[in-house]
Amino acid sequence: MIKAIIWDYDETLVDTRLKNLHVTRLVMDEVIGPKSRELWGLKSLDNYVEVHNRSKNWMELYHQEFGLTHDQVDFAGTLWSKYQLQDSTPVNFFDGIEATLHHLARFPHGIVSQNSHENITKHLSKNGVGKYFKHIVGYEEVPRSKQKPHPEGLLRCMSEISDYDENSDIVYLGDHETDSQSVHLANDLLGRQAIFNIGVCFSKPDMTKTWEFKPDFVVHKPQNIPSIIKSLR
Repeated sequence: MIKAIIWDYDETLVDTRLKNLHVTRLVMDEVIGPKSRELWGLKSLDNYVEVHNRSKNWMELYHQEFGLTHDQVDFAGTLWSKYQLQDSTPVNFFDGIEATLHHLARFPHGIVSQNSHENITKHLSKNGVGKYFKHIVGYEEVPRSKQKPHPEGLLRCMSEISDYDENSDIVYLGDHETDSQSVHLANDLLGRQAIFNIGVCFSKPDMTKTWEFKPDFVVHKPQNIPSIIKSLR
């Protein structure tokens, strides 16, 4: 039976594309100075979304797309929370998310994200949905070498929000192939399909057919999530 539901944060619960672009520009300004304004991936929201979608995680984005050294990537990571909390760009839940959380309130919920724990907690509390989430794993709580697609954060969140046993199943929702790969790797470690992956396409076209690691289900609006979970039960 399904024991818990775990979510990615960015582009799964909330549309953070514009805010993350603004924050990334501020981070890059501090790390590399005026050169940051020449980065193609930061010139527009469309460019940022494209480079973000083809990167496995924020470290690869900063290193491969923006040309930072490993030391600069580490420094940039320390700046993320500060600028996230300072930036006032509005962030909204996708239409239907709050109603879906209420509908699924009988399950404990968690979040595994490469966003900041403090930033996520603040936004959830501000919008009155923090009560649904039993545990949140942000990027700063997972070692650099074990960021997604490594399953460390997902497995840690599982252990915190559910009484897991050999008959338990978990649902994980995410918008990126990295999320799906993390589920595949976690199931390999667990020795069975203990985690079912729902790929969400709320803010972009469905690209899951091109992914090497494919989700078990795909949804285009939050209202479809409860019926999938019901079918798994």
